[in-house]
Amino acid sequence: MPARIFSTLLLWALTALVLIYTGNYGWLVLITLLAASALWELCEILKKAGFEPMTKTLQLCNAAIFLSAPFLYRFGVCPPTMQGSIVFAACAAFIASLTLKDPFSDYPKRTIIPSILSLTAISFTLQWLTAFCEYPPMDFPGSDITAYKGMAAGVLILATAKFSDVGAYVIGRAFGRHKLSPSVSPNKTVEGAIGGILSSGCIAAGLIWGFSDFLNPDANLPMSVFAGFAIGALSIVSDLLESVLKRRAQVKDSGTMIPGIGGALDLADSMILTAPAGVLLFSISFIV
Repeated sequence: MPARIFSTLLLWALTALVLIYTGNYGWLVLITLLAASALWELCEILKKAGFEPMTKTLQLCNAAIFLSAPFLYRFGVCPPTMQGSIVFAACAAFIASLTLKDPFSDYPKRTIIPSILSLTAISFTLQWLTAFCEYPPMDFPGSDITAYKGMAAGVLILATAKFSDVGAYVIGRAFGRHKLSPSVSPNKTVEGAIGGILSSGCIAAGLIWGFSDFLNPDANLPMSVFAGFAIGALSIVSDLLESVLKRRAQVKDSGTMIPGIGGALDLADSMILTAPAGVLLFSISFIV
């Protein structure tokens, strides 16, 4: 537990420093690196499960999905919220077209489908954390508040989801008695899940109130709290989905790069469902 707490605090401190000094651009790079690392670990797990995803091609697609955003924004090709989705669609179509290479063998099932699903699960979902970022020239602190506005929504979604993990872990350790899904994740409890959901609602309300300058001042706070609860619940489901995959591949953690947490996929797993859902829920709440 001490290692988990230390890693969590260190990651948030490093994130805060990057965001303060680099604004939307730094946030974009952080999420790009997180997605790239998680995607690589997911491919390694799929290989252990008997599949053959196109690891290198997926990394190129991941970079294109994220790093094309500033260029698409500058040229006004499409609305900011659609930039990542459009590039993802192009990448997915390209990978799907490779089916023609060997359409009547196991190649589509062994390689094409796992590759598209991996890109969807990681790159497509995480790109929603950067959906509201704007990239005008000199978008850095010291000019105006727009250096932070775009990424504020992404940070809000990320924090809301991750504090579900924290609340579930702390409450589950202290009061957990009833197993939530013993066949998938024996350590998760119903009490921990409730604690995680409540933690997400509280952190959402606190961040919306404390950082209202970076969000919509007309936000519907009760609806925002409900959105926090929903994100907390989806975070738990996302985590269980990753646990199913790891059990299928017979691995405990996706990696060892983060003491007490595991790998990048263990860090990003709660965002698989919560990133796109968070954009929708907080948009309905008029937060962004």
